Amino acid sequence: MTAAFEHFLYPNIPTTNWQMLPSERMALTGLLARLRPKVALEIGIFYGGSLNLISQFAEQVWALDIDPQVTERFARPANVDIRIGDSNTMLASMLAELDGQGLTPDFVLLDADHSTEGVLRDLKVLLTIRPRAPMVILMHDSGNPACRQGMSSAPWASNPYVHDLDLDFVPGQMVAGGAPGKYEVWGGFGLAYLRPEPRTNDLTIRTTGLATILELHRATAA
Repeated sequence: MTAAFEHFLYPNIPTTNWQMLPSERMALTGLLARLRPKVALEIGIFYGGSLNLISQFAEQVWALDIDPQVTERFARPANVDIRIGDSNTMLASMLAELDGQGLTPDFVLLDADHSTEGVLRDLKVLLTIRPRAPMVILMHDSGNPACRQGMSSAPWASNPYVHDLDLDFVPGQMVAGGAPGKYEVWGGFGLAYLRPEPRTNDLTIRTTGLATILELHRATAA
């Protein structure tokens, strides 16, 4: 059921099947309002909720999804370029294409393959970026055990332009699972902040919601 306030907060955005919690949607809105990206990149489109929101703040948006049916689920905003394919092969080529135009993304939303291996693979590609302006990599479902493992295992320190990282910028939550009476941990945003100049200190992976996340993992593992 759609909340009445959604039409006010998210005008012209398809909120049906938008699998983000209210706190995540507002955090995403606030980040985009602050950044006003020249170029944004979304990896994982699904029903286009976050993509449409990003398009309202960014000059241009490049989006990638493995499912060709995503283009049939919503009207594509004029400033959005949708590519269909596997991030395993296409993400690096998209970044190279941007670089060839003298561009790097100012904002990246990673919400694609939710396996540990898939998250880690995509982050390894993203961590080859040398930003031309302040940049945010926002990673959805940082509360989920598999996704979180991929995020925490990524070679963050290998990129000297990563200045800050918090896996619990927005903590994940317990949600109903597939089986009756079963719960899983999903949602949450990890956030990495990059700058054009190299950092001058050691990088620390912050986990500001770790105590809560560990308790949620214990509760859902039973």
